[in-house]
Parts: sequence; C-alpha cells; structure tokens
Amino acid sequence: FEVTKAIQDHLAEKLGKLEKYFDGIHRMHVILSIEKTKRQQVELVCTVAKRHTLFAKGEADDLYVAIDKAEKKMLTEMKKYKAKLHPVVRGGKRDALLAAIEAGQGAEEE
Repeated sequence: FEVTKAIQDHLAEKLGKLEKYFDGIHRMHVILSIEKTKRQQVELVCTVAKRHTLFAKGEADDLYVAIDKAEKKMLTEMKKYKAKLHPVVRGGKRDALLAAIEAGQGAEEE
C-alpha cells in the first residue's frame, strides 16, 4: 500500500519522542503491513547503543492507533534497557559508593 504524507508525519512525530527520551539510537526501522482481514500492523525495530536490538509491535484496525501502540511499547522497552544501563544502587552500598565518589573528588581538588 502507499504511505501517505499524513502517516509519515504521524510516524515522525511519534519516533521523535523516542529520540528525545533515549539519545543512543543508531537505527530505527518501521514496518507497516495490512492483513487480509484489514488488521493493520506496525513493527518497530530499533538498534541502540552496544548494538542491542529492541522490538515493538502494535496491531489495530486503524493504522494510527497501531502506530501509537507500537510507540508506547517501544518506550517501555527503552525504559527497561536504560534501567539495565544505569542500575539503581540502594541501601548500604549507596552510602559506600557516595563516600568513594566524594573521596575521589576531594583528591582531585587537592
């Protein structure tokens, strides 16, 4: 099928939000398809830092709704990946880490 200018603009707007959230995106592929049952599918394949691939799929009767679903799922995948890159340190380890950082900064200032 032919992709209209309105669909391209909607995709650009939604994918632009993903770029603002996560700046380590290397490549983004969008696959649009329509099944015989008039079910519309959008697949997003995103290659991010360290060549890790994220995948999200949205299905709906309307292509715009399918794009929105896929974008929301991709945002969730990016949040999970970003959390893996920067783990949260809690409890006693946090205090020890902060003390080590402060000691390192104090040594640099002298």
